[in-house]
Amino acid sequence: MVSLVSERVAVRVGAGFRRPTKAQVALLARAWSSALARAGMAASEVDLYVQRSREPNAFAAGGRSVAVTTGVLAKFQARRLGEEYLVAILTHELGHHVTRATKFALVTMWLALPWRFASRLVIVIGLATVGRRQPLRLLGLVALAGVAVAVVQAVQQRQWAVAVVLSAVAFCAMACPLADAAVSRRSEYAADRYAADVGVAPQLAGALQVLVGMQRRRAGLVARLLSRHPEMGRRIEALGGAPGRV
Repeated sequence: MVSLVSERVAVRVGAGFRRPTKAQVALLARAWSSALARAGMAASEVDLYVQRSREPNAFAAGGRSVAVTTGVLAKFQARRLGEEYLVAILTHELGHHVTRATKFALVTMWLALPWRFASRLVIVIGLATVGRRQPLRLLGLVALAGVAVAVVQAVQQRQWAVAVVLSAVAFCAMACPLADAAVSRRSEYAADRYAADVGVAPQLAGALQVLVGMQRRRAGLVARLLSRHPEMGRRIEALGGAPGRV
């Protein structure tokens, strides 16, 4: 009971999830019931939320939380996203829970807050130093150069503890986001495979194609490495090759 309450508080505070209104419940009812039936889950086992965002997206968090954005609802209501696609998206999110990929996601989210705060602080300081019109790649190089200079100076002054701490912080600042993103991408593929196993691979591929139409610009290498989602094209290709069973 304590974990249930803490999860509900965490997703509201940390992720901005909100209980759907009566109108939103009515809009989602059939698709949500179909997704639960596909996953073999009862409505009492999962909490459904809505996140206010124009970007069409969906999320799974903790041990029993699933959310869709108001952007998804708007597309569904405007019939730009078919019900079968919405069912596939919700089934994919339920797949995160079935594969237990999100069990510790809320814990890691809270543990990562200091790193996120530090990275934003570095970005603010860097933008103030190199100018807001400079690319983030240059900002990263400036930050890396600053840390390298500080480490070298600490070594020259034989301040070994300072050098070790700065090196460790720099390593974690680079490695932690990359590792977190890589694990997240693997969990997305696992949820995709689960959706294929319960027979909604074509529908999920179709839903992803709708999203691909909104993401025409190809991201750079750094952005892809830091992205928590695999490239849509790769996901669609994998779903097309994965036989589903009805």
